[in-house]
Amino acid sequence: MANLHLLLIERDAAVSQELVAELQQQGAYVTALSSVLQAKEVLDHSRFDVALINAELADGSGIDLLHFLRKQHPAMHCIICSSDNDPELPVAAMRAGAVDFIHYPPSPGLIEERLRALPPKATPTEPTAPTAKRSPKTPPPITKAVTLIGEAPAIVKLRAMIARLHDANSTVLITGESGTGKEVVARSLHQSGQRADKPFVSINCGAIPEELLESELFGHVKGAFTGAVRTRQGRFSIANGGTIFLDEIGDMSPKLQVKLLRVLQERCFEPVGSHESVHIDVRVIAATHRDLEQAIAEGRFRQDLFYRLNVIPLEIPPLRDRGDDIFLLAHHFMAQFNQRLSANLTGIDDEAKAALRNHRWPGNVRELQNLIERVATLKQEGVITLEDLPSRMLNQEQRILQDFMPTPAADDETIDFKQLVDGFERHLLTMALERFNWNKNRAATYLSMNRTTLFEKIKKKGLVPPSDA
Repeated sequence: MANLHLLLIERDAAVSQELVAELQQQGAYVTALSSVLQAKEVLDHSRFDVALINAELADGSGIDLLHFLRKQHPAMHCIICSSDNDPELPVAAMRAGAVDFIHYPPSPGLIEERLRALPPKATPTEPTAPTAKRSPKTPPPITKAVTLIGEAPAIVKLRAMIARLHDANSTVLITGESGTGKEVVARSLHQSGQRADKPFVSINCGAIPEELLESELFGHVKGAFTGAVRTRQGRFSIANGGTIFLDEIGDMSPKLQVKLLRVLQERCFEPVGSHESVHIDVRVIAATHRDLEQAIAEGRFRQDLFYRLNVIPLEIPPLRDRGDDIFLLAHHFMAQFNQRLSANLTGIDDEAKAALRNHRWPGNVRELQNLIERVATLKQEGVITLEDLPSRMLNQEQRILQDFMPTPAADDETIDFKQLVDGFERHLLTMALERFNWNKNRAATYLSMNRTTLFEKIKKKGLVPPSDA
């Protein structure tokens, strides 16, 4: 199992910790996730030898995820795990392409035994050239090149900064709104540097409870707390020689800030329950969407830790400030989802482009990626139009047009033009009158219409206030 890259998708944090500890002790490199969404995001830029999947995940079915993996990553071996005693479940898993099925809770050594029994990999994850020499503890590179897409001046400057930092080991603090791509920048820094063939370990400090985060970061020894049935490596130890990415560092508790400060100062730490120091060589990249200087003023973040982290600050602009980068990214995601979903999106029409450009993008690049995935899933092919966009992205005029857009008809079908226009006009008049509590003068002004014309249309269409109906 040495150098085996394993993706663990397990919703139960306690089970996940136990499995990670067991597998790491056997020499495997484990990435532990808890949801279908996280798995798909990681598989965009990483590949693994084996996926160990719980059949029941919080945001979907492990069997459905298995179907996705078999289609998008056919060389990966997939094992389904479940505590469900339904006799049909193993059959369904094997039919979907699983190479094995394991009932929870597994007996000690069972997963190791099953992993060793797997057939040889169809596609090796390590280069086979004789010049590629690595120590047994160094994982082969499994991430594809990460590209920071965009031509906005701030992005061009950011790429240039990343290039200048390729041989630096200085700590970097990446700031920017949620969804701007902070992990993409962190991976770009790692892959462009001298540690590129060493581990890149990511952890979201805001997604893990404080009582678990310390163990996740620094590991623990057997018996350190209830449930610690064996010694477990932390993320800093796993990242030794490489890079650790501490996302949402602004959410870290004051207690852990003290321990992290020591790691940055002395490059050592004690696992939970241990008095022995572990020395490490790790490059630290941190990120946050919070204003850390304000957090310092409010007493929620240590000033000395901020200065240790902020050696090299990098700021990512929000998507709304990046101009036509929106369309570069949209086409990038279209190509991505066309391949993944067997779709054929070919472009964006001018009206939809205007709506995308005017949208504020509170979710930034992640929101755009989710939008393109939604359109690729539902539309499958053709040009993206206003009709394909969610109503929140449209102005009021566009929303009205979208509501009344007729469904595309077959060649032998027709639409009633007069009825469609009449319904559209009735809707506009009613909307304006209701908005101003049936004040006809204000409604006429709102509709840029002569007051007499409005009165005539109200009479012709028989519109009356709800109280008079």
